[in-house]
Amino acid sequence: MTRIPALELADYLGRLYRAAGMSRGGAHTMAVAHVEADLRGIPGHGSRLAPTYLAKLRTGRLNPRPRVAVRHEGAVWLGLDADRAPGPVAARLAVAVSVRRARHHGVGLVYVRRTGHAGALGVAASRAAQRGLVSVLAAPTSSASVALLGGTGAALLGTAAFAVGVPGPDPDQPIVVDLAAASGSWGRVHQRARMGQDLPEGWALDAARCPVRNPHQAAVLLPSGERGQALAIILHLLLGAITGTAPLPTGAEDRGLLSLVLDPVVLGVGSPASAMDEVCRAVREQGARMPGDRAWAHRTAARQGGIELDDEDLAALVTAGLPDVCAPRGWPRPHPNSSFPNSLEALS
Repeated sequence: MTRIPALELADYLGRLYRAAGMSRGGAHTMAVAHVEADLRGIPGHGSRLAPTYLAKLRTGRLNPRPRVAVRHEGAVWLGLDADRAPGPVAARLAVAVSVRRARHHGVGLVYVRRTGHAGALGVAASRAAQRGLVSVLAAPTSSASVALLGGTGAALLGTAAFAVGVPGPDPDQPIVVDLAAASGSWGRVHQRARMGQDLPEGWALDAARCPVRNPHQAAVLLPSGERGQALAIILHLLLGAITGTAPLPTGAEDRGLLSLVLDPVVLGVGSPASAMDEVCRAVREQGARMPGDRAWAHRTAARQGGIELDDEDLAALVTAGLPDVCAPRGWPRPHPNSSFPNSLEALS
């Protein structure tokens, strides 16, 4: 493992995305999205995912210079065609527009069509929450990699994501829930494979559709119980109904994204600070954590000590820049192949 300063990693990622044809602003958005995920302990959506995004940009599956267009519009809502923009770019735009509408009307709703993998939605949701607003985001994935409990074991659903951000006692560290449709993520499977750790019971099935704990044998993920399965199905229905995109994964970069932002002050409710303080105090007095506490603690430590990256993932980043972008000195030389190749494609 190698520890990389956050600013150094962000600078290198930005140069990678610029070399792939993105604008300076778009490249910065991608770099910040990856680094923020790494800082918060979400490696599956961090810098290790950058080679997958870069490959899609270079092969035309994603558009490095998208022309986002307004397709439908109302007083409090907006429908956007993202022109195959990378997901973090579309998510940042959707949240920014939702915030502006919420500041004026109390509610801001933006749905997006034709965008790519959105990354860590909790990062986008926290931006609105840091401004005193309530944010709800949802996005699907294009690949089917989640089986149904009690079903045939075949992959049917994607690891659809759902995030909620609510202002907390510390304005810079809001309460954030960031969930996916499965018990675990492919990023976590990848991480456990690298660390030689078994998967928890009920996370995955192998190619023969049998329960498996060896992360190298994981072929299909499972929902987190019956309630998790219900959430997964509802997310697919919700995204399909509101964004107008395919409700089930098709493998294409034509995903939808939903952003809802509420301003309690404009709605006449008043500041949510007192309610948040009461809930946070009661939960922590019981010795429990609020949603997002672990991620913010991880972020504080990683900003001070550096982002810890697996040497193989770091080498993949170096390879992704060759021959145009030179990695900083001291980074490991590229490895020929990854020992866990299927996780990045599953994340896509």
